[in-house]
Amino acid sequence: MYCALRNLVALTLVLAIAACGSSDPGPSSTGSLDPEQVKEYLLMHPEIVLDDAEVSDAIRKAGLRREQGRAAEERRSLLKAYSDLLQSPLTPSSGGTDADITVIEFYDYQCAPCRASYPELKQARATEPGIRYLYGQLPIYGSHSIMAARAAVAAHRQGLFEEFHHALMTTDSALDMEVIFATAEKAGLDIEKLQADMRDPLVHQYLEEVRALAEALHITGTPSFIIGDAKLSGGVRAGDLRSELGRQRAQIKLSPRQ
Repeated sequence: MYCALRNLVALTLVLAIAACGSSDPGPSSTGSLDPEQVKEYLLMHPEIVLDDAEVSDAIRKAGLRREQGRAAEERRSLLKAYSDLLQSPLTPSSGGTDADITVIEFYDYQCAPCRASYPELKQARATEPGIRYLYGQLPIYGSHSIMAARAAVAAHRQGLFEEFHHALMTTDSALDMEVIFATAEKAGLDIEKLQADMRDPLVHQYLEEVRALAEALHITGTPSFIIGDAKLSGGVRAGDLRSELGRQRAQIKLSPRQ
């Protein structure tokens, strides 16, 4: 009897915690206990939570799901608040603006993991339909990274971002100003115009706004990705990208139509 009641309490408590982050109370699955009864029971028998590993684990997982839901909602709100930045003519992007899912990659041209994963992520993007891919420059490795980020935005102004980005991501040379300009020249860029745009205060301000968005999203390193309302950091590979895109697509299908 105790075990059956314990399991019923655990199930109801998990449902109650999950419902805290949702406006939809969902169907009643217990048939006999409501959240207030669960609360009253746990106040009388706190040892269930303290001593029962199954109940404790259920509560922990439910709490984690709730926190993940809150974090996703915060990211959705931030992306909406920064929509002007994401749609800025200075933001390099690929894919249509009507895509179902937006992916933002925060990267640094001197970031070894960014460069290591670049070829397979590039291939994965080409085979994934219905996504809009945004490139967020987040130079965190010093002055040459900052100058490379400015050059990338300047290259985008000339319509040659993809060519410059690919060349800089795949170069074997250590990054310095000579390499940046040599790479730009090979990519077909007008170097005089590139240098002028790199000095443009609007470009500097734009990069500061990108950094502010990254900080608001609690991004502290590269590479980091925002995929829909999810955040992935660290050694993200093609399989990770495809897996999260699949989860986001499933989430879109389950969401109520507005």
